[in-house]
Amino acid sequence: MGYFRTIIACRHRRFSGTVKGNNPVVLSNIYKYICAQGLGITNKMRQQRASNDQHCANCVILEQEIVALKEDLAEMKLHAYNDVLTGLSNRRLFVESLEDRVARCRRYGDNCAVLFLDVDKLKAINDEHGHAAGDALLVRLAEILKTHTRTTDVVARIGGDEFGLLLDNLNGDQVADKIDFLLQQLAKENISHEGRKLPLSASIGYCFIGPKDTTDGLMSRADAAMYRAKDKPE
Repeated sequence: MGYFRTIIACRHRRFSGTVKGNNPVVLSNIYKYICAQGLGITNKMRQQRASNDQHCANCVILEQEIVALKEDLAEMKLHAYNDVLTGLSNRRLFVESLEDRVARCRRYGDNCAVLFLDVDKLKAINDEHGHAAGDALLVRLAEILKTHTRTTDVVARIGGDEFGLLLDNLNGDQVADKIDFLLQQLAKENISHEGRKLPLSASIGYCFIGPKDTTDGLMSRADAAMYRAKDKPE
């Protein structure tokens, strides 16, 4: 009898199921297995000609279910690592990227600056103009940050009105110049929402990764530097 075999490869482990006659693989078990293995999944499917029409029908149904499952997993991965509002990386991806750079600093001496940015007076804007206005402000800020950073840099919304950036291979003067430039770009913006102009400004603090630094320690240092910048008189 012909058969239909689906192999779902999860990193270096595999789950395989064979459909014969009227006994298709129970897809819920496959789904549970995939979820247990994480999201780094690829699908490999092989199909041989079936010996009867009923078996062919089972093969088609199973293939459709697996395609739908693959699409669901892709969407899950997107939401797991991206901020829904701005489309930027989220806190989870930012932390993982920072961990990678900490490891590279220890092993190779790579240089990276960790920046924290906080939107000024966002709460007041939300209270006065509504959260839709605040969301418009955040979306525009995200666009500016992406436009004026390199594709190799990491730009993330790490929560509420806070954003994080990882800038590779810049010295102190270059980072200071980049911050000044970004603040100038923000100062030029006046977001229009329902006929009202909303000023856009932010405070930015930063630190550099050292060979003995930890991810948590770096985030605390960058956060503290950001609040020092916010407390400076204008």
